[in-house]
Amino acid sequence: MKRGLLSLIITFVVCSCAKREPLQYFFLNNYYSLYNYEQIENAFGHQEGKNPAVGNAILMYILERPVEEFSASLDKHFRMAEEYDIPVLVELDPITFWDGTPELWNWWDPSMPGYDEGNRENVEWTGWGAENAVKIGWLNWGRQIRLKPMANLFSPAYRAEVQKRMDILLKQTARWYRFLPRNKKYLLGGVKITGELAFGVNNWYYPEGNELLPGNPADDPQTGLDKNDMPFRGVGPMGYASLSYSGIRTEGEITAEDIYRLEKEYAAWVAGICKGHGLSRELLFSHSGGWRGDLDAAVQQATCPSWSFYWGEAENPADSDQYKALQASDAPYWGLSEWNIGTDDYGRWKNALENCYSLPRCRFISLFNHDSIFHSNGTLNEGGIKAIKERQEKEK
Repeated sequence: MKRGLLSLIITFVVCSCAKREPLQYFFLNNYYSLYNYEQIENAFGHQEGKNPAVGNAILMYILERPVEEFSASLDKHFRMAEEYDIPVLVELDPITFWDGTPELWNWWDPSMPGYDEGNRENVEWTGWGAENAVKIGWLNWGRQIRLKPMANLFSPAYRAEVQKRMDILLKQTARWYRFLPRNKKYLLGGVKITGELAFGVNNWYYPEGNELLPGNPADDPQTGLDKNDMPFRGVGPMGYASLSYSGIRTEGEITAEDIYRLEKEYAAWVAGICKGHGLSRELLFSHSGGWRGDLDAAVQQATCPSWSFYWGEAENPADSDQYKALQASDAPYWGLSEWNIGTDDYGRWKNALENCYSLPRCRFISLFNHDSIFHSNGTLNEGGIKAIKERQEKEK
């Protein structure tokens, strides 16, 4: 009799603990310096036992500012996650912006910090040799802006700085996770270790771009990318530095396959940084964007894959090239690491959530951006909030 009672108690405890572990998450992406925990709690309540659990995605461009600033912010996020019972997705992006490390990229301007002509080796080239180093790049996330030159992703100096900063932030995250009580482990929903990796998409180079640097950005070309025109996506040639340093190719004509291999090997290197930090594969996510062969970079042995999904793809991911790429992965999970359907319509939100979360191994959706739920004009996306809450009730 006592043994039977003990068995029932154990079963109850196990089931209770299991209930506290969400199978899926819905993250609201925002910049590392913004803390939206009270806002999320007001809209969705505490998240223990809810599925999908609504959380906060903490976006850090780790070369944009001093790593100490990111570290201090991360500690505050972890404290607030516990206080408000709101899970987090830690996002470490070593690719997109590196304004805070002029000692790596400034090879041309002695009047600016970090000047060293040897930095030609740390940026991309438009031909086989450092004499072809670029000074400038471009990006369009709704409007075109200028960037610092694209990094040579295989430069030893660039890699040393990435590894140093990744190690600091991964160690900090792993330590917090390790000391969380077992019934609070769900507060770490994952760690995304690359930004949207697609070489030449989020930092491209217009032909003769160096000559444009002194001029007015308003006079820059506005043609943008042609995704079907590989390997250079319809703009200026680039990739020679990364290919040279990686050993993939040191001469001849660059092909689309060279670019796809470059992305894959870079993503594997970043994944390798995570080894020894005590974070299991279930918690680690690689992220690639782009099209066709770009998508394969997210499929790694040591991490789970994740991709960007916007508009139609976000509503029906099963029909996407991203989902086809997933079939090559044996990872326990995958994620929709940039997701937006661009509407407040309740019916479309409801259908989109069902179409995403019903796919096998789907771990999380990360909504880009936070304003898509909490609008900047002070109003709420009532349709989206209602659909998420209904999803949580359905999965009780």
